[in-house]
Amino acid sequence: MSKAKSAPTLRRPNAQAAITLVVLLLTVIGLIAIYAASSLKGAQQFGDEYIFLRKQLIAAVVGFAAFFALQRLPMKWIEHMTIPIMAVTLFLLSLIFVPGMYVKIGGASRWLNLPFIGGQPSELTKLAMVLFLARNLSRNKSDMNSLSKGVLPNLLVFGVFAGLLLMQKDLGTPVLLFAITFFMMFAAGLSRRFVLAGLGLAASAVTFAVIFEPYRIKRILGFLDPWSQVKGSGFQIIQSFVAFQNGGLLGVGLGESKQKLFFLPEAHTDFILAVIGEELGLMGVLVVCSCFVYLTLIGFQVSVSQPTAYRRFLAFGLTSTLAVQACINMGVCMGLLPTKGMTLPLVSSGNSSLLVFLVISAILARLAKESATAAEVQYTHAGEGA
Repeated sequence: MSKAKSAPTLRRPNAQAAITLVVLLLTVIGLIAIYAASSLKGAQQFGDEYIFLRKQLIAAVVGFAAFFALQRLPMKWIEHMTIPIMAVTLFLLSLIFVPGMYVKIGGASRWLNLPFIGGQPSELTKLAMVLFLARNLSRNKSDMNSLSKGVLPNLLVFGVFAGLLLMQKDLGTPVLLFAITFFMMFAAGLSRRFVLAGLGLAASAVTFAVIFEPYRIKRILGFLDPWSQVKGSGFQIIQSFVAFQNGGLLGVGLGESKQKLFFLPEAHTDFILAVIGEELGLMGVLVVCSCFVYLTLIGFQVSVSQPTAYRRFLAFGLTSTLAVQACINMGVCMGLLPTKGMTLPLVSSGNSSLLVFLVISAILARLAKESATAAEVQYTHAGEGA
């Protein structure tokens, strides 16, 4: 009698570990790049070359504490956090109506001016919007072929967030939120007629938002022909081009960037990829880009492996948020998109941005852990049945 074949062992899916390692790598790259890009600025303006690095490091420690804590939370708890997070986000955004609650920097009022709370509430809208959409789109009553039952409820929430953000002179975040909303509704089966109508309305809204703000028109002109605005709106992108050109294939060496010496504005935030490109060359840029591509692919794989509609939408939305914002930042640095103050997730200097994207990554890793456990249980039962 022949010996029965034993069931092949299932190798535990390692998506959770992969997400954790890539997120950690991007954060470490960011810390190194922030110090390289901001040490001179910190010394000149604040008498402390480590000031920006220290702030980012503190945010990273707090963020990773939350990252690993979220791995232990049941998914039901995360789902129940939707309404509280939305309420806090709306409250913080609505403080724009209260004089003195926001600090005005560069013509925009995006930074809270509270004793124990700072940062940009706009970062929190990204997480709040994804949580809401995942919950709403997974309901049985949600119908993407119906304007009243499927489309309008989601657009209403987006409209409230977008309106409050526009009052802060922030156009980039509403554009990002619209992209996330559109992608998630499209994944939910949005009707073709609503797709075309939505794209048309979005294009019209952005056009009006640009027309009514002169500085946005200058940015568009600087994007179309930066060399005609060398001392104006084209200055940043030209300096970014110079940084990439100086870097070549292997870069000029870590800490040796010349463009960060007050030639490239916001070198440690919006244009940190240009500094990476100059110091580490094309190879350094490819490493960063590859990390985001890998993280995006893993995120979408985690999405399709989820057992419920809510978790599939949640993983898809979180992954889309990371991917779209990374693409926007990289597109700006490379002159493919108009200049916009948007960070490179996990890499750019910015406490609020780092904390929110670590939480986003943590929930994605938690979903990966959940799907891995489900796969093992399913395979164990199948093996026992055989």
